[in-house]
Amino acid sequence: MDATQQPRAEAGPECRRAALAALGEEVGRALPLPDEGLGETLLRRAQAQPAAETEEDRLIVRFGTEWRSFIRRQNPDRLTALDELIDARIERRALARFYRRMKHAAVAVTVTAFALAQFGIDRLPLVRQLWRLLRGDLR
Repeated sequence: MDATQQPRAEAGPECRRAALAALGEEVGRALPLPDEGLGETLLRRAQAQPAAETEEDRLIVRFGTEWRSFIRRQNPDRLTALDELIDARIERRALARFYRRMKHAAVAVTVTAFALAQFGIDRLPLVRQLWRLLRGDLR
């Protein structure tokens, strides 16, 4: 077999982990962490720990600059307002689903009523009995 016909070896977990570690180091060099921010003290503490914890796989996610600045701008008042907006949107969507179902039911009832009127209400015994029940004529 020459070099073009040799089977490729599958990349194992070690290769992926090494690639992710190298990528993380390069991103860390290119984008240094800011002074302080939400959760960045925990990141520094996790990075300062020795690499003796090999039995537990841990991934650290670093946010981009835009997300870090967005997280820093948040305060309790803004978070409360954001929670209220999310709750209002959930409520509006639930009401919209309810009204959509009601509209579909009203259309189905109207179409059925017109079809029964066109077909003739006295021709179906079940419909005749229901009509008598609705009128209050229980003979």
